[in-house]
Amino acid sequence: MTASMLRLAVIAFILSASVAASAQSPAPKSGADPVVAKVNGETIRRSEVLETQKQLPPQYRNLPLEQIYPLLLDEMIDSRLATAEARRLKLQNDPEVKRRIVNAEDQILRDAYFNREVTKILTDQELRKRYDEIVAAMPKQEEIRARHIVVKTKEEAEAVIKQLQAGGDFATIAKEKSTDGSKDEGGDLGYFNKGDVVPAFWAAADALKPGEITKTPVETEFGWHVIQVEDRRPVQPPPFDSVREQLYNQLSRQVIADELEKLRSKAKVQRFNLDGTPRKE
Repeated sequence: MTASMLRLAVIAFILSASVAASAQSPAPKSGADPVVAKVNGETIRRSEVLETQKQLPPQYRNLPLEQIYPLLLDEMIDSRLATAEARRLKLQNDPEVKRRIVNAEDQILRDAYFNREVTKILTDQELRKRYDEIVAAMPKQEEIRARHIVVKTKEEAEAVIKQLQAGGDFATIAKEKSTDGSKDEGGDLGYFNKGDVVPAFWAAADALKPGEITKTPVETEFGWHVIQVEDRRPVQPPPFDSVREQLYNQLSRQVIADELEKLRSKAKVQRFNLDGTPRKE
């Protein structure tokens, strides 16, 4: 990422703001929010720089503040200068500008309304309750830990099975004869569930108890397999904390849809065709 690319991203963000902040920032309650610039007497505080950083695209937002601070500050200064000049020219009185400001205000109000409703409903307690309901409704599944030896022909696989039945060590034979990347780990595939492997492999592994080895070779697109199951255990759901944000986003959409439905049920709405004529519902 070049400095010019970052500069363009920051400029794009700052210029995309529907309404530029032009009022002087309130005095801080303590020294924790120092003034970092003054533009014709108007102050820019550290908190404003941090807030601007939070709104950047993720690839720039996660950069160390020290790295992008000079650029952020320069662009915020330029934005204040341009906004002040626009006000001096009384562009705020231009009809098109007024229309865009009203649209921006409407969007901000919509966002504030939905955010208030979502945060009111989706408390941590409610999210945990929904998570528990989803986990309880999940079908019970198992995952299997297994080793395998994969070779090119059925005859080779049959010879491997005979060698194992004669007391051969599975991991040692896998290192010697298996043709895939797991050979260096003695054929160990770790834990997997039904969706992680091809159907024929899962069907064969799922028919085995821990410690058992397939009695006949298993053919897949990768070759001929000899499988040893080492363990079976129930699939554990992802921890709540790891899916909280995703769950919140999913449920937020439903909360917003429910709120819109309530608003529609109380409103009188008339729809017309593009030419303004009455529309038949």
